[in-house]
Parts: sequence; structure tokens; C-alpha cells
Amino acid sequence: MKALLVDEVKNVLRAEAKTAIRKGLITGVTIDSRAVGAGNLFVAIRGERFDGHDFITEAVGAGAFAVLIDRNVPLSDAIKQSGAVVLKVEDTIKAMGGLARFYRRNLCSGVHVVAVTGSNGKTTVREMIYHVLSKYKKGHRSPRNFNNNIGVPLTIFGIESDYEFAVLEIGSNAPGEVAELARIAEPDVAVITSVGPSHLEGLKDVDGVSAEKVSIVVGLKERGLIVCGTDHQPTLEKARTLSRHVVTFGLDANCDVFASNVRREDGGIRFETNDRYEVWLPMVGLHNVKNALAALAVVRRLGVSSQQFASAMEDFQPVPGRMVCKKVNGITIIDDTYNANPVSMAAAVKELCDFEQACRRVLVCGDMGELGQASGQYHQQLGRDVAGSNIDLLLTVGPQAALTADAALEAGMGRADIMRCKDSKRMARLIKSMLFDGDVVLVKGSRMMEMEKVIVSLQRWKGRT
Repeated sequence: MKALLVDEVKNVLRAEAKTAIRKGLITGVTIDSRAVGAGNLFVAIRGERFDGHDFITEAVGAGAFAVLIDRNVPLSDAIKQSGAVVLKVEDTIKAMGGLARFYRRNLCSGVHVVAVTGSNGKTTVREMIYHVLSKYKKGHRSPRNFNNNIGVPLTIFGIESDYEFAVLEIGSNAPGEVAELARIAEPDVAVITSVGPSHLEGLKDVDGVSAEKVSIVVGLKERGLIVCGTDHQPTLEKARTLSRHVVTFGLDANCDVFASNVRREDGGIRFETNDRYEVWLPMVGLHNVKNALAALAVVRRLGVSSQQFASAMEDFQPVPGRMVCKKVNGITIIDDTYNANPVSMAAAVKELCDFEQACRRVLVCGDMGELGQASGQYHQQLGRDVAGSNIDLLLTVGPQAALTADAALEAGMGRADIMRCKDSKRMARLIKSMLFDGDVVLVKGSRMMEMEKVIVSLQRWKGRT
């Protein structure tokens, strides 16, 4: 992080000083009192489980130069004696966002910022972009799932003086969140990976999802670029009304960036870019070709050629829990446990159905969360799709996925080919007794279902890890 003057922070946030202001520099920002270092600004966040205001003394003891609060708290003798600067604002989360926007605009305006949003593929596209760019330039990306109103500012504070680029992930489960984060990030390139039924409890329907994702444009820098998929035409049309600079990607030859001669090979997919460079993608899933094309469109904008992209992607490692293919005891496991919604589930199921040389195709399906009133409808449709496919065994986890099992049974799938479990822990215990050599097993469900427990159990089978 480039250093900020304490006076500068106070003025930007219009904060009230609760202690004397002393000269000094802020050299880092954190919300975790356990991670505080000398010169840090500790931001006290009130969460569901903890309140950062309860850890101010610990933060100061660890070397925090300044503390940001949004409620009056008694200042201990240790705080007073330390000389730490205590600043009070109305809302610490909003203040942190405002400070991050100032930091982005004034201290790292020369850094090319890429912001990635979408219903599916955000993290994979983010990682692909970073993986390729980092081969040729120095930069930064969102750690883990830092894609909300806390994670995005913290990622921006991590931009150093010598960085050339930063790749941010922007998520949302309620209207207005993407626009707010885009205004903080002020991206040079905004990516909309896909639009589909996700987070419907807050965004209502696919139209609401589309409006939310395309709102990333409000923060786009003048003459900035929008990279947009073509699978949801209303989103693309809206993007084109908001900007003259739109690049499309997809499998259709009418896209600006497209793939041809796509073929599955053992351990991955090979394809050609529209400027005739062959790319080896060391991961499964046709939808990941689209993710790679989105990344290609971005890196081209930042000066990396298709040839350089192809070379860099050869050693790309899939993000854990996202279509990672493994073999254990003669069984092929597709680990797609990180999360699930109807579109990502359909894409993963298609990959399972297209898997060649499988003894049996087994779907271990957990609940898809945050679908609101439409949840039953989506889970039932999945069951009907499974029954009409070449999937041999359907194992469900959770009450909503049980609706998938019911619908598959009603659509003609054999009762002996369906099993329901209450939770992933029980499924982890039972699944090994149901598998044979040569089976291909896809494990997928929403984060809350902890489907990774099934993967861990399979990996530890017969003592293997």
C-alpha cells in the first residue's frame, strides 16, 4: 500500500478526531485485530459474530497507528498512552469504501484496474486474467472471495506503487451493490462473464440480475472497455447503450473473440482463437472455454498477445472446487463444490453427460441456495433434465435437492438409481459403497451445503489423500 497521511484520512472521511492528531503515515488497512501491524489503520467493523470495536485495545497494542470507529467506545488507558489516533465516522464500512475510492483515484490512477462480475465464472476469469498478466507485468488480484463492500476496498489498498494492473472481483446479492463497488474501483476494463438465475432472493429475477451486473458500467473510466458475453442478449444490448467500447466473447463466430475447433482431450480442452492460435486449457467444462475467451479479451486490451496468452495458459491451475478433475481408486471425480446456481449446475451436468469412457455417470447434487420463491421450480427442472439425460445415478443432499430427486423419479428415472441424504456428512459416509471402477462422479452444490466433505471422503478412500 502507498502510504497515506493521517490528516489526509481524516479530511477525506470528514471524521471526528476522538484523540489528538499526530503526524504519521498509514501504511496498511485491516479489519482483523490479529493481523494488525505497525502503521496500520484498524477499521472496526460490526459483523454478525464479532464487533471490531471490542478489539480496539488489542489492535493498538499490536501497533495500529490509527483506529476507525462508528460508535462511541470508552478509550482505555492503553489507547490513550499509545498515542494512536482514533477517528469516528457514521459508518466504518462506507468510510472504508470512500477511502479506497480516494486511494484508487489519487494514489494509483495509473494502474490498469479490471473488474469482473457475473452470475458464473467470476473467480475463474479473475484467476485466468491474473495468471496470464502476471507472466508479463507486475500486479495484484482479489484474494479468495474478496468481492463485497469490505473485500473490494481491502483489495484496492493492496495495490503497491510499482503495480501495473489489478484484477478485482465484484459480487452482489442485492440491487445497487455492483454499482457502489464499481464507483470505488473505477475500472479501466469491466467484465460481465454471464447472466442467469442467481441470488434471486435479493435480485428477484433474471432481469434484476442483468440490471445489477450491467451497472458495473457506472464506474467505468472514460473510454474504458466492457467485455461481455453474448449468452444473454438483453445484457449485451444494455451494455452497448451505455458504452461505445464493447468487446464480445463466446463460441459464436459473430463474437469479437471466439473459439473454433474445440475438442476435449484427457485432462482438458484444446481450442483455437479467432486469430488462429491454439490454446490448451488444463481444465474440464465447455463453459471454461468461454471464461478463457473473456480473459483473452481483457489481456489483449492490456497489451498481451493471443500467442502470449496461449503460452501462459499452459500451466494454469483450476481454482479449487471449480471443475477440478481428479482420479481416485479408478474413479474420476469432478470437484465443482464451491457453489451452485441453475446455470452453473446445468453447465456442470452437461460436462458429466459428455464425459466419454465412463462406466456410469453419477451426479451428487446439493441444494442450490438463494433462489427465493423460484427455488422449487429450478430444482424440479433439474430433476427432469437429469431423468432425460444419460446420468446413471442421482444422489441428492438437502431438502431442496430432494425435490430434484422427486422430479427425476416422476420423469421416469428408476427408483434404484436415486438416493436422498439429509446432509453432506451422511453422503460422505455412504457414497463409497455405491461406486464402481470407471465411474465418473460430479459433486456440486451451494456453499452452505459443504459438498467438499464428499470430496474429502473420496480422496481419503483406502488411505489415499
